[in-house]
Amino acid sequence: MGTENELLNPYQNNTFRQKMFTVIAVYIGIFVGMITSIGNGIFLPLAAEEIGGADIYSLAATLSGVVSVGAMPLFAYLASKVPHFRRQGLALSLIAGVLCVVLRAMAPNMWWIIIPAVFLGIESAAIYTFGYSIIRDCFSQKQAGVYLGFVGTMFAAGSLVAPVGVAVLIQFAGWRLVPTVQAVLWAICVVLVFAGAKITKEDGEKIAYVKGKFDLLGAIALTAVLAGLILALSLGRFAPVGSPISFMFFGVAAVALVITILNIRKKKDAAIIPGFAFKDRNTLAMTFANFLSPFDSMSTNFFLPAFIMTVLSKTPVESSFALSLYSILGVIISPFFGRWIAKLGTCKPIIVWFSGAWRVIITVALILVLKPGANLIVIDIIMFLAGLYSTAGGVIASTGPQIMIDPKIRQQSNALVQLGQNFGGTIGIAVYSAIIAAYGLIDGMRIGLTVACVGAVLLMICGLMMKKPDWQDQPGPTLEAK
Repeated sequence: MGTENELLNPYQNNTFRQKMFTVIAVYIGIFVGMITSIGNGIFLPLAAEEIGGADIYSLAATLSGVVSVGAMPLFAYLASKVPHFRRQGLALSLIAGVLCVVLRAMAPNMWWIIIPAVFLGIESAAIYTFGYSIIRDCFSQKQAGVYLGFVGTMFAAGSLVAPVGVAVLIQFAGWRLVPTVQAVLWAICVVLVFAGAKITKEDGEKIAYVKGKFDLLGAIALTAVLAGLILALSLGRFAPVGSPISFMFFGVAAVALVITILNIRKKKDAAIIPGFAFKDRNTLAMTFANFLSPFDSMSTNFFLPAFIMTVLSKTPVESSFALSLYSILGVIISPFFGRWIAKLGTCKPIIVWFSGAWRVIITVALILVLKPGANLIVIDIIMFLAGLYSTAGGVIASTGPQIMIDPKIRQQSNALVQLGQNFGGTIGIAVYSAIIAAYGLIDGMRIGLTVACVGAVLLMICGLMMKKPDWQDQPGPTLEAK
């Protein structure tokens, strides 16, 4: 085993300035991505008032990211097979995001907003794969933990700024200014990425792990599974659950799932979800944890404002304030969690105690408090404290895979972990929507929170399944010094 000086990842040969250009580009990309997703609730209905499409504008939110289902494992494959392409891949994906929001700004009708939304997820898929892996390989384990921990800060900052910021932009100059600002910020990211960390093709070949061809059939099948479920559960009035169209999408998802399973059994480690991912305990534990964290969060994030406005008869500002409080701790604590994970070499205690046990305590408190006549100040305090588990979950998603998964399988395993997050939020909204539709807002919130509490307990179990990695501290694939 070589010493620290005998092992070198070529990404570490970049200057500190180049490394920070890439780090800042990732941060801005995440921040703008949060403005895009959270701002949809304000931006889309106002756009529909001007250009039409009030009955279909929700598709721009539900279809957003469908392509990322296949893009994320593809990007992970490329990041591992051709490591020198990470910079170009990240830049090209950001350019795709720029083009999508430019089309939104120019939209003469709602379809100009809906159709590009399908491809908006390419940018986030690139951030989670190309972006995170470059940061990990540019720094030592402890340094990378800090920088990746700040990812949670950017998510939280975006959650804080988006609702008010989007509203101010629209009030100042109309809804078209929102995608225009997004395009400018993402364009700045592209410039920073090209000025940022890079390696040569020759160095990339020496640290590449994946061999063989990309599993195109698996990518198509996996995309069909998740896209089919998302469309079946999320089309609302356009095609409600139980309609012929929704059953058609459920059928597509079922057939694609069978194809995915058969493909994985046949291709094993060469499949889109490689066989080794099912053998690695940390990959499985983080994937399920990353599914359960947003699944639980949707029980409050999506429906609490409606409860405050409808049941407690409060104003929209008062309802949004509770969700703003939910993001404050993330701005402050995220880098500390990232540093802690890097120092320990594991995120197990953070998942068990902060993302899990604390989540159970907060959820039980909300079950007891959310009743007609509840004190809004008490709800605000609980939501502020809930930000602790939200922060922990976000940092685990960004930092955990980069620290706890063997570099040889890190790229593909990280893609699977991030897919768990996307899928968890979508399924969470669908499940809690069905519960509230069946039982009403008051009883439905209580039942939904109970389901979320069970999910939080399962999340703790996922944390307990994890094991501390036993390989040496290294920044990723290494090149033996000659």
